[in-house]
Amino acid sequence: MNKSSISVCLALLKRDLRVFRKEWFGKFIDSIFLMATNIIIFAYFMPLMGLKQDYGVFFLIGSIAAYGFFDVISKITTLIADIKGDRLISYNLTLPMSTTMSFIYIASYWALNSAILTAMLFPIGKVILFNQWDFSIISYPKLLIFYPTIHLFYAFFALWLTATIKQISQVSRVWLRVVNPIFMFGGFFYSWQTAFTLSPTVGYLLLINPMVYILEGMRAVCLGQDGFLPFQYSFLALWGFIIFFGVDAIRRLRKILDCI
Repeated sequence: MNKSSISVCLALLKRDLRVFRKEWFGKFIDSIFLMATNIIIFAYFMPLMGLKQDYGVFFLIGSIAAYGFFDVISKITTLIADIKGDRLISYNLTLPMSTTMSFIYIASYWALNSAILTAMLFPIGKVILFNQWDFSIISYPKLLIFYPTIHLFYAFFALWLTATIKQISQVSRVWLRVVNPIFMFGGFFYSWQTAFTLSPTVGYLLLINPMVYILEGMRAVCLGQDGFLPFQYSFLALWGFIIFFGVDAIRRLRKILDCI
């Protein structure tokens, strides 16, 4: 991976971020409506039906952590359509950068895109919940390393899914058979400790789900360590998943695009 490859990658990211800047505001407003409606329901209405009073904050942190998951996964269809159709991606492969860097560039842009959109949900969430969420308990050093890690995982996982889907018609199956189970059993509505209390076997089985580490890690960062998986375990596990999915995705895409 030489300096030329890195320079070209950075130039492409700069170009794409300029384009993204034009559509950023509209997407941001959409994300506010999506999050606000959910948070208001779970923070102010559902506690009247028996949920814990602090469930709104718990739900908010999960929403911020998981928002990028669906944002990045939604990009799979466009990339698959291009690979199976016009193959505009082939242009990147003609640029003076390695094929590996070409795929890293795609994942990097997806990660940056979702991270920028999601970052604005922190202050919006604070406004919605007022004093229910104390910003002073956030571990900002941990947030600075864990937040980009989350979005890098989403990007490389989405790239891996792209490489494993043979037909664009199969995308809907991926949402039903992969994305939804990972999300629902990833601890979005409950903590890992809750699953472990239900059944130790279930708790240990859930540890194969990368979403568990994302949500547990983010809540440990923003709400304090008590009641969640140790932060360092979540961080290291997530990087293990990033490396695995990233390496395998690049291997598969090189084969699909005849880069070998």
